[in-house]
Amino acid sequence: MSWDALPPRPPMLHPEAGPYAERVLELTRAAQLHARPVLDVPYGDDYWQKLDIYPPARVAGEPVPVLMFLHGGAWTCGYKEWMGFMAPLFVDLPAIFISVSYRLSPESKFPEALHDTQDALSWVWRNIGAHGGDPDRIALGGHSAGGHLAALSVLDAEGLAQRGLPPDVVKVCLPVSAPLDLRAPPDHRDAGQQRAYRDFLAHEQDDARASPIARANPVDARFLVAWGENDFPRIKLQGPLMVEALSRVGVDSVGMQVPGASHFDTSLNCIQAGHPWTLAARELIAGMSLPAQHASLLAPPRIQGRS
Repeated sequence: MSWDALPPRPPMLHPEAGPYAERVLELTRAAQLHARPVLDVPYGDDYWQKLDIYPPARVAGEPVPVLMFLHGGAWTCGYKEWMGFMAPLFVDLPAIFISVSYRLSPESKFPEALHDTQDALSWVWRNIGAHGGDPDRIALGGHSAGGHLAALSVLDAEGLAQRGLPPDVVKVCLPVSAPLDLRAPPDHRDAGQQRAYRDFLAHEQDDARASPIARANPVDARFLVAWGENDFPRIKLQGPLMVEALSRVGVDSVGMQVPGASHFDTSLNCIQAGHPWTLAARELIAGMSLPAQHASLLAPPRIQGRS
């Protein structure tokens, strides 16, 4: 997608969202100047069904791990150019970083964004080998609404099977500041929950099917669930509950509360070299190289509070 052709941005839902969007676009521009990305690769026929592929910083002698990442924006705004700034954090592992766009609500309602995520995953699994990636070492993550879609995609075994994907196609899942439980009774919904029911869900009864916490089941992916110390209250509550729900069904999952971080800081601050989330994510992605019987040798980050 040409920078001059980026679609108009709808009104942001939070006062910090606008400055965040401007900053990540600026950082992505800079990242693309120092990379050789393959841009606007279609994984479907719709305008939004595209992805950008950032190759490793150095040539590897064998296929490398892959990190797919989805942008946030309350399911109603954003595009893959919001996340390209993360590429330098991972391509030097070496790994391939892929930023994904998906159809937005209210024009496209659940489960269309979920279908897009899984269709993009299917495209990567079948085609990333031509770009030097290893289809057996795929990580999937996202920020905010993108983290929700990433977690839900991994837990939706039926959707994966419909695309001919193995149930363990994703080895590591990285939801960051994600809404993980969309269920709320009509008389107890805050403004964000009201928007989710109105704009994202096609039917109110879809709220459980669209909630990763409600769909926790024994999958082989390792989960790192992250939220900010100063995140939105629902995000701070749901992050630890998601870790507990996954742990109860035997999923290897850990939580990370990022000290001092707001909802947008959890995304922006990961460009810092020593950022705790970046260090943990890099370790998990590198750990996909280990044989399964030795993967537990990696020390996962400990859950850091439930405030």
